[in-house]
Amino acid sequence: MITAKNHLRALKKHTPHNLFHFLLAGSLILSACALPGGSSPPQNILVILADDMGWADLGPASNIDTPHLDQLAQDGVSLSRFYASAPICSPTRAALLTGRYPHSVGMPQLAAPEAKEGSPRLSLDHSAVTIPEVLKAGDYQSILIGKWHLGYDPSSWPRTHGFDEFWGTLAGQSNYYDVTGSYHNETPIPITDYYTDAITDQAIDYLKTQETHQPFFMFLSYTAPHSPMEAPADLIEKYRAKYDHELFAIYAAMVEQLDTGIGRIMSVVDDLGLGENTLVIFMSDNGPSAESKAYGPRGANISNGPLREWKFSTYEGGIRVPFIARWPDRIPAGLQRDGIAVTMDVLPTILDAVKMPVPENMEIDGHSLMPLLTGSDYSRTDAIHWETKHNLAVMRGDWKLVHQFWKEPELYNLKSDISEERDLSDQYPEMVSEMAELHSTWRAEHYPDPVARKTKRAKYQFPEVAATNATTK
Repeated sequence: MITAKNHLRALKKHTPHNLFHFLLAGSLILSACALPGGSSPPQNILVILADDMGWADLGPASNIDTPHLDQLAQDGVSLSRFYASAPICSPTRAALLTGRYPHSVGMPQLAAPEAKEGSPRLSLDHSAVTIPEVLKAGDYQSILIGKWHLGYDPSSWPRTHGFDEFWGTLAGQSNYYDVTGSYHNETPIPITDYYTDAITDQAIDYLKTQETHQPFFMFLSYTAPHSPMEAPADLIEKYRAKYDHELFAIYAAMVEQLDTGIGRIMSVVDDLGLGENTLVIFMSDNGPSAESKAYGPRGANISNGPLREWKFSTYEGGIRVPFIARWPDRIPAGLQRDGIAVTMDVLPTILDAVKMPVPENMEIDGHSLMPLLTGSDYSRTDAIHWETKHNLAVMRGDWKLVHQFWKEPELYNLKSDISEERDLSDQYPEMVSEMAELHSTWRAEHYPDPVARKTKRAKYQFPEVAATNATTK
């Protein structure tokens, strides 16, 4: 883990925006100049994020046709124990862009256009340094295409956090055939095509027109397969023949259309000769949604495979997600690894990949995954923490503590019990206490002012619990 003081965060908070980036760039350039033999040629970064995709939606066990993502995995490395930093959208995206726990950068819960009862109007904290901001010192052009969901006020839109270009939607979800709230930078624009295809087309247009001498960071943030359940009619008919679950047939069609778009983009990357110097990362922001506006618990359980529960939950089904990375000649082809990794590892991995040093006083909670992705020795001894709406999990190695506030803490060994069916808390009370203390220490540092707990939860998120029965452990 990279540890540092709060100097950089304070500098950003109290320094004019342009001056801050000048100082940050100077820090990085001076560090780069000190590297023996100079730095290697700049590399491109393409991060592709799916929305609400389940861990079992890809691979040989899935009945959804995803030939292009399957090929991406054959050409690179897939991780079986990659975790979203939260079981919901906005916090995971904050962790991805900052390399930090989302609670420490203003995103413990979902961003919303207005404050809700018991929950403030959240947005990504400008004191946190993002991937596009830190890459500016390497002359990177950064573009976000697709979903933002990290702040609705114009003061929190993508270009205020370092992106040079933004094309897409601010909200957490959007219709696919009648897109609303769409922008190019700060200007409202119409989007008339199926939204997944429109995101793909925009990415391809950018790749074909970008300056070849300037490296790019593209954050391709799809809304698929998030609700609403909308997909091309021919694909829906195809999956109706496979599934007797109407909503899952639509969901599967959404996933295949996403896969088709990713295949088109990868073809352009390779045709333009960008493949060898482009690190491609694919993942999901959290597990599948069991909400009624999606495909319900029956559909979510198909997407989960052996995992327990779904989005909003800190059981495996809510946080363990697909991960694939490809980088020809840098990452071995067809490699599968089971080392533990989490979304906040993406930023330090990118900096490691492009040989850019981390500013001395920049806070990062994640690790570089380059040893894991390249087949080198890799181990993780520190604990990883989750907390959403006062429902938490702590994982260290194969041990995982899950504590939903209306129940007693539960302890699982994921090596022998991936489905989290056998609670071992009675057998190992010392481990329960140790893991709970780890989380208490973590919370004091990373989540000192938690959003107030509500005693009622929406259906298929958390069970409704009467206030008199709710117990805080």
